[in-house]
Amino acid sequence: MAAMKAPVTAGIILALLLFGHTAHAADAIHVAASSVGYAQRLADLINQYRQRHGLGPLSVVADLSSLAAEHTSRMADQHHLSHDGFRDRFDRTHAKICVENVGWNFPYPEAQLEGWRASPGHHRNLLEPKVTQMGVAVSRSYVTFFACS
Repeated sequence: MAAMKAPVTAGIILALLLFGHTAHAADAIHVAASSVGYAQRLADLINQYRQRHGLGPLSVVADLSSLAAEHTSRMADQHHLSHDGFRDRFDRTHAKICVENVGWNFPYPEAQLEGWRASPGHHRNLLEPKVTQMGVAVSRSYVTFFACS
C-alpha cells in the first residue's frame, strides 16, 4: 500500500498552494487525508472479499491509482457518474484486461463495497481472476476502482 502515500503528499502540497490560508489549508488537508483513507480502506476490503472467494489480493499500484484519480476527479467536476474514457484508460495500461467500478454517494467504504456486491456486473469485476493490480481513488463523493492484469 506504500504506492498510495505519494498522492497524499501531493494532495497536501497542492492544498497548501491553492488555499494558502492555514484554516482553508487544514480543511483541504483533512479532505485529502479522508479521501485517501477511504480509498485505502476500500482497497483492503476488496482484497479481503477476493480472498474469501479464493482469489489472490490485488497490489495497489501508482499508475492505476493515477488513472483512477483522473477519472474520479473528472466525474466529480462534471457531477456525473460514468465510465467515459474507459477505453483510453485501458489503452494507457498496456494490460491484457482491465475492469472498472465506479460509485457515488456511499459514505463509507463498506457501503460502497456492498453496493458493488449487489450489482452483478460490478460484483463480477471485483472477483475477476485475471486482474492482479488495482488503483482506487475518491474525489468528493465519487469513487473509482480500476484493476488490470
